[in-house]
Amino acid sequence: MTAAILLVAIVAEDPAVMRNAPRDDAAPQATLWRGDWLEVRGEKAGFLQVYDHRHERPGFIRPAIVRVHRLDEASAPELRAVVRFLRDASGSESLGIGYAALYLRAAPAGDDPSEVFAAIGTMASRLARRASARRADGRDVLLPGASPAASTVAAQIEVAESYGVHFRSVDPLLGGGRARLCYDGDAWERVLSARAAPPLERARAALFFAGGECLDPALPAAERRAWNDRRVQALDAVDPAAAPGIPASIPPSLGGRVRLRRAEALAWRAFDEARRAGAGEPAARAEAAAIRELALVDRGLLAPEDLETYDDVAVRVGASRFAAEAGPARPSAARRTTITVGARGDGETCVRVVEVSGNPSRVLAERCTYGVVWLNSLRWSPAGNIATMAVQPLPAWTELWVIQRGPTPANTNATAPGTPPASAPAWSIEPLVPATVEPEAGYVEAAGFSPDGAHLLVVREARGIGHPPRRFQMLSVPALTVEKQASTADKLLSFKRWSAASWRAGTLALR
Repeated sequence: MTAAILLVAIVAEDPAVMRNAPRDDAAPQATLWRGDWLEVRGEKAGFLQVYDHRHERPGFIRPAIVRVHRLDEASAPELRAVVRFLRDASGSESLGIGYAALYLRAAPAGDDPSEVFAAIGTMASRLARRASARRADGRDVLLPGASPAASTVAAQIEVAESYGVHFRSVDPLLGGGRARLCYDGDAWERVLSARAAPPLERARAALFFAGGECLDPALPAAERRAWNDRRVQALDAVDPAAAPGIPASIPPSLGGRVRLRRAEALAWRAFDEARRAGAGEPAARAEAAAIRELALVDRGLLAPEDLETYDDVAVRVGASRFAAEAGPARPSAARRTTITVGARGDGETCVRVVEVSGNPSRVLAERCTYGVVWLNSLRWSPAGNIATMAVQPLPAWTELWVIQRGPTPANTNATAPGTPPASAPAWSIEPLVPATVEPEAGYVEAAGFSPDGAHLLVVREARGIGHPPRRFQMLSVPALTVEKQASTADKLLSFKRWSAASWRAGTLALR
């Protein structure tokens, strides 16, 4: 829009037909949608004579289906009020974006536009979600031949893009999925960079960048790390503490949402730091901060739609909780076997059961992984016949490796190099997974042992469609089959009797 345009008409109905003559039966020049703007050049026979800059053609349109505004500073308050009204009106996103663009054109110099940019970000994000939704019959709304409502959404996206609002398509990692349309976040970037932006709008902008729904699943590790650092920085710029009676503070429900996303991002950083440099001080600091942020969330103040997010974030933080745990207990000098962790290939770590009584020491069992082996998670049973260790192959997925001694082998002829003699006990390393679902978010951790080492207490928690929540289980050794389980620890007498104090102090499963 150039400075010469002073009178514009914005389309308010879907669809609107611009004709080549001031008659209802005249040939159509273009089909317009809500939010399209037209330069008004006059009036003839009850029609507005207009020029459509998006399609680059003149025409005539009925005044009842458009709203005419003069682009000058005097109209700015009126346009801003319309943007506020349409910001949360589902289905009117393209119209609201059109009015926001008109306001930015008419706004006086020195006016703070952060509220309007926040409105653009809100409407563009919602429009992208609508475009990515599926119809009840399972067809994508952007596919050719879709329903008229779906075609309307596609047309409204074109209108939004004509104002400089950009969307991108994120493809699924595996075949058979469907692409998601995502807003690129330019308006939210402007909100974060504006020093005068209200705290409420800054919080919403930070939450936009904290969401991972539009993260490319094929993003390289370095770029994924940069993305996580960016969302941590955006969330750290927001004070989630609500101050009653102070208009500048953010609502408690929104502050809780900020803390949840901050805890999720910090837990991801803890895993990333441990994977790159081992379980060192940076990983411990990040995980401790994640646990603190989660602890500061008051579930009673969260919005109903955020309660599910709370549990999801708790699982993700719990998956990396050993990053903030103290080191393992010193091994007993009387124990004939010990557990060692060492590197083998590039990025590969091996857990080994080593017999230390002989000279030289012999490896009794070995299992390797490319994940993070939390050495400080090592726990031995009182009987010394079973040990457990947490291994995290993914940012929000932690397995429990059960290391146990089996019966003495009957075969006395060891043929494989390095195989211990038949008199030595046979050891095995078996993983327990949070759930038999696609790895999304979950953990399984050891809660304690029975005094005789015949039972192992574990808690499993995983997030997934149709998957049950937390399960407190008592497993039999050595088969590792479930003998008893319950939804809470209080319902199992074995957890009251045998659960370790260190587990009760550090677990998030008792939240």
